[in-house]
Amino acid sequence: MRTAVDDLHDALCEVTDVRGRMHAVRTLRQSLPIFSPAEAVEYVSALLNGDAPARLVAVATKELVEPLNPVLAVETILSGTEIRDRQRPKG
Repeated sequence: MRTAVDDLHDALCEVTDVRGRMHAVRTLRQSLPIFSPAEAVEYVSALLNGDAPARLVAVATKELVEPLNPVLAVETILSGTEIRDRQRPKG
């Protein structure tokens, strides 16, 4: 499943290919102003060399990805019909 962080990484790589690394750093800082200039350079440089640093990706994820609502994540095991059939008195 793709997240907003995956989309950000794609955008940063695309900007780097077209305009260079420093433009990618600016793009990152515009998307996530929480990063200092040094962190943004570290993030983009590491991303271009393989993987962005986990601690910075965690910050990006916290800022960009909405947390999953635990109520919406609940799955029922039985359908409503099966539950009603079990609750009806037999006979």
